[in-house]
Amino acid sequence: MGKSSSDHLLDYIRPLARVLKAARLITSALGVVAIAVGQTWMTSQTVWQNEWASSIFWCGVGAIVVTGFILLFFEKDSASLLLDLHDSEVLISDQSDHIRYLERREEILLSWQSVTKLLAELLDQALTDSDLNPEKKKIFYTAVVEILADYKFSLFRIADEYCNISIYEHSAETESLGCTACYRSRPSDALGAHRTWKVGEGHVGKAFELQRELICGDSSAPDIKPWISASPDNFDERDDERYVSLAAMPIGVNADEPIGVLIVTSNVPMRFANFDENHGDENMKEERRLAVAALQDFAAQVGQLVAVFRLRDATHAEGTSSDE
Repeated sequence: MGKSSSDHLLDYIRPLARVLKAARLITSALGVVAIAVGQTWMTSQTVWQNEWASSIFWCGVGAIVVTGFILLFFEKDSASLLLDLHDSEVLISDQSDHIRYLERREEILLSWQSVTKLLAELLDQALTDSDLNPEKKKIFYTAVVEILADYKFSLFRIADEYCNISIYEHSAETESLGCTACYRSRPSDALGAHRTWKVGEGHVGKAFELQRELICGDSSAPDIKPWISASPDNFDERDDERYVSLAAMPIGVNADEPIGVLIVTSNVPMRFANFDENHGDENMKEERRLAVAALQDFAAQVGQLVAVFRLRDATHAEGTSSDE
């Protein structure tokens, strides 16, 4: 690999620094000797020594002055060196943080692209499938949450903690939101019946009612907990422990007419955060904002999938009634 411009500059500076150091030592030594000789010869009885004494003395003074200029322009005191070293360390630290942020941003964007591609493939399969029975719908919904689960660390930094990724669909008949697919870090928790949520109840029902995303970094905060907690009849004593940070995204083709909710939760605080509670440095805040934007995009794709299923159901119902 060829040398960079800074390497060439250092190759030039190193020998120059040695030359300046040698020149400083030589001129300093000559100056001291010349001053001493000049002062001695000023009192000498020898005529030629007395004549040269003044010149030698002032040459020595000049050599000391030259040494001083070398020190002034090419040398630094310890305090200045320490300050420059500190500034350099701060700059290196800032650059390292920025590099880490760029790497993290690239990771999120690549994961975003991969998930978007996989969800688009699911949507294409749903559009071309001629027989979307309930079992097949369940397979599609399960595939969605499993795809998000595969990328939960690269997108949201959700690692080994308790995580819940679920799709809830609104029923006009019951006026509630039921779980159509669910991923849990503990697989047994995903089995069996799941709670349904009334519109406006809990983080699921609240996001649906508000028709906008509900992002919370710490649901245990006193000003947030009562607002998104489940009703007494629907409350689970494990809620406070399991659902600490959460993101609930309405799904639907139209933002004003949601047909369900996509949620991702963690039992670790600040996996998701609103702007007003987004703790950390600017890089970390931007990472969280980017991850939430990706989740909004995924919710839109899931909304399209649910809309396809509903359109197929409506078309099938019309066809059946016509035959009758």
